Amino acid sequence: MKRNKICNLKSATWRRLVKSGLLLAFMFTGIFLTACATSPESAGDTIGKRAQDRWDALLAGDYETAYSFYSPGFRSTRSVVDFTIGIRSRRVRWTSAEYMEHSCLENSCTVIFNVGFTVNKPVPGMKKFDGSNTVEEKWVKTEGQWWYLPKKG
Repeated sequence: MKRNKICNLKSATWRRLVKSGLLLAFMFTGIFLTACATSPESAGDTIGKRAQDRWDALLAGDYETAYSFYSPGFRSTRSVVDFTIGIRSRRVRWTSAEYMEHSCLENSCTVIFNVGFTVNKPVPGMKKFDGSNTVEEKWVKTEGQWWYLPKKG
């Protein structure tokens, strides 16, 4: 009779342990999946699309739309008119922009593009020069939105 009680006790304890273990496993799985869903790398879809949209606007000559992707700090120091004049006065004309990759920390990302360009009359005797270059961009997240942060200078 004592043996039966011990077996029942062990069986009941075992069942409780298994239930607790399963509950803990489900909780940790939920926490892990939540952490993955909000990881900096999951920003890739959003950041990649915003970065490409900015380049598409620049390539189309839609400077007001391109300007809207710049950080609030940048826009507080430079008007859309000054921005447009600065873009139009450059000797380099962008011809293409292809998203390559990104890497993110919590609230900042580095986005890499392969950018095609043309320079008219780069040197005497040469009508134009076509080329491409890899460009690294810095993007920051402020108030839930990703913004392009241009280099100073």
